[in-house]
Amino acid sequence: MTSASVVPYTPKKKSDALPSIDATNDIQDPLDYSFCRLNKVEDALEEEPRSSPKKDQSNNSGKSQSRCLRLNNNSLQSIERLNEVINAKFDNPRNIAWIDLSFNELTTVDPVLLEFPELQILYLHGNQIGDVKEVAKLSGLTKLRKVTLHGNPLEKTKGYKFQVMAMVPQLQTVDFSRVTKCDRKTSEVWNNMNNAPKKKKEKLEDD
Repeated sequence: MTSASVVPYTPKKKSDALPSIDATNDIQDPLDYSFCRLNKVEDALEEEPRSSPKKDQSNNSGKSQSRCLRLNNNSLQSIERLNEVINAKFDNPRNIAWIDLSFNELTTVDPVLLEFPELQILYLHGNQIGDVKEVAKLSGLTKLRKVTLHGNPLEKTKGYKFQVMAMVPQLQTVDFSRVTKCDRKTSEVWNNMNNAPKKKKEKLEDD
């Protein structure tokens, strides 16, 4: 083997080395605030999780070393202060990889979610999000690969899944269904058709 064919080893950044999160993985138990009758996300600051972290899952300060948070089946209308809760409850807040916000009363996708760059799975099904364009905010989460949105009013939008795939192309699963090559092709067609009039209008204005 010649020296020209040797590819030098480049160490991965610490953030790149974090394992993927999945329901089938042997992962630490989530910090679970489901069914706690929370009206505000900050109410979790005064609540004990439904299941206390195991001894090896919390540090000396009592903060969880888990990467998963469950806030599902509450009455949350806003998660504006979500980062405050996660900073208080988790040992490594920026390493959060899975957040379950399903079955609440959310009407928008709050930009606070972008403060968690390692987020891979996000459950938003069973909320009150009506505008499918809200989902575009998630495009900034480069590691996001699974999202759920069924049970929201936006589900009635024609071709909403393909719109979601076009706005957040890094997704691998939408509503528990795997994104296929055919799905991606259809979403690309939808995206091109949707943006074509805008480009044409801009060209006419330039002329």
